[in-house]
Amino acid sequence: MKKFYNSLNFNHLNPLPLLQHWLNSNLPCPLCAAPAQPQPSLLLAPLCTDCASALPWYHSARCPQCALPTSGGAYCGICLQHPPAFDRTLAPLRYAYPLDRLLQRFKYHQQLPLGKLLAQTMLPQLTALAVAERPEVMLAMPMHPHRVRQRGFNHALELARQLQPAWQIPLVIDGCARILDTQSQAGMDMKTRTRNLRGAFATPLQWQGKHVLIVDDVMTTGASMHALAKVLKQAGAARITALVIARTLKTGDD
Repeated sequence: MKKFYNSLNFNHLNPLPLLQHWLNSNLPCPLCAAPAQPQPSLLLAPLCTDCASALPWYHSARCPQCALPTSGGAYCGICLQHPPAFDRTLAPLRYAYPLDRLLQRFKYHQQLPLGKLLAQTMLPQLTALAVAERPEVMLAMPMHPHRVRQRGFNHALELARQLQPAWQIPLVIDGCARILDTQSQAGMDMKTRTRNLRGAFATPLQWQGKHVLIVDDVMTTGASMHALAKVLKQAGAARITALVIARTLKTGDD
């Protein structure tokens, strides 16, 4: 019997790719529930063709520092006059429908499998960044422990965990903490958000000369990223790159 079993060569089979293919071929689209299909732009993301094509990809020339649209990709006036503490922003998508629905389900309805889909939108940005300048360490935007207990997880950390194996740079989970449980920033302008975030972050580490990649889901005004980057630079970081899924733009911006 043992010889017969060995002759079937089961030990050399790898069932994982077959199982992955079966799962992806049977998963419904999370937006419309139609049969999902692998999308070239999203690797094996479970979206139907129509919903994948409806994603609000961000193609416009933009300020390299804050990612707001500018003519010819020049630095915007705000970044020239009042530079944020972070040096570059990468954002593959605009914060618009239907991406906003996916993010809401991921963050507020604990649909953690969507984290893999959302992280995959950022992988081409990482590839481009690796050619230009490779960060030495990765951080996720911290959440206050009270918020983590309420939600059950830190969405930015889940995204960073999905990205890390694809790029193989260290993910420092305890590199920075949010020590103030600030009030919700929805509806606040940049100045109010900045005041709201004073003293919100702290780091126990020294970051001398490091190029740090900070992962988050959406950049609205950039106030949170600025506050965190400022703390890291005060601790010695040389360069901060923000990697987000989406950038919030003004109405009419592409």
